[in-house]
Amino acid sequence: MGYMDEIEKQVIEVLYNVNWLLESHDSSAELIGIKGNKVTIRCIGYCAKCESACVQVAFKERMPDIDLILQ
Repeated sequence: MGYMDEIEKQVIEVLYNVNWLLESHDSSAELIGIKGNKVTIRCIGYCAKCESACVQVAFKERMPDIDLILQ
């Protein structure tokens, strides 16, 4: 398994864990792309305008070395 495969696996795991929380707010987060250590995520629904930063916190805790880009 390559480095990118490992990052993608971790990203998908974080998204899976955070999306069950977001669903209660009619929201979700999805992977747009991975380029090097830059991970682009799109937040959909109420979460897209929320200031609680739960998606950022989830990634910071699990993957502190990535550069998270939210759309």
